[in-house]
Amino acid sequence: MGMKYEPIKDFLTKVFRAPFARRLFYKAIDILLLRTWHIHKYIKLWLKQAPPEPDVLDAGSGLGQHSYFIARHCPKCKIIGIDINQRQVDDANYFFQRIGYGDRVKFQTGNLEQYVCPQCFDLVLNIEVIEHILNDKQVLDNFSRSLRKGGWLILSTPSLYAESHDHEHDEHDSDHDKDKDYFVDEHVREGYDPEELKQMLENVGFTDVNVKFMYGKWGGKAWVLSMKWPIIMLNKSFLFFLILPVYYLILSPVILLFDWLDTVTENKRGGSLLVIAKK
Repeated sequence: MGMKYEPIKDFLTKVFRAPFARRLFYKAIDILLLRTWHIHKYIKLWLKQAPPEPDVLDAGSGLGQHSYFIARHCPKCKIIGIDINQRQVDDANYFFQRIGYGDRVKFQTGNLEQYVCPQCFDLVLNIEVIEHILNDKQVLDNFSRSLRKGGWLILSTPSLYAESHDHEHDEHDSDHDKDKDYFVDEHVREGYDPEELKQMLENVGFTDVNVKFMYGKWGGKAWVLSMKWPIIMLNKSFLFFLILPVYYLILSPVILLFDWLDTVTENKRGGSLLVIAKK
């Protein structure tokens, strides 16, 4: 039986509902989650070549932290966030309206297997979402159709070759996603092979696809400390939330060191994939 993210995310939206608290929460995520280091780097690269008033789709917007980062760094960006979780959509709209961003950042419930807005966006952001969706090929095709020429897709998803996996994989086993217990219950597949994912993107019209590993030797250790153990604790009882500040205060120097080492290391394998694909 795997862990469950969604109850934890719903709990966090209640705890960090006030704008000041939500900002602090976003800052903590930015510091402690390694993938945000990588994602922010490429968002900044995209901004350097983006049109003057770009349109952004945050596909699977969740708690809204990535939309917040883009909105802060791009005052002329218009952002639409799509998520299947109504509570998180409502809370995100509440926060962005309270901080004065509601006229250019809006969230709505939607199914990414169905959502298409032809040539509407200059950037599609899809962070740790595609592994939750059964018809992933349709979703990638929808992203391709929704991007304008020259647009970017920034996507992250678990790797099939995660350093933290407790079992070995046969790279040619087409049934690798069947009858497995995943760390996260909401996942419909364990992860992606980078070449397989690259081919899937090229098949739907992306011509410039770069796939790199995150959470390698050092990042994998950071993930265990910053995410795995806290999630295990919170799945046992939300009372553990009371001790998490002390936990992170003690371990954050080690986590940050491991995160930095991951960003300066060329990972040959890792627990997560970062994809930059261009139209």
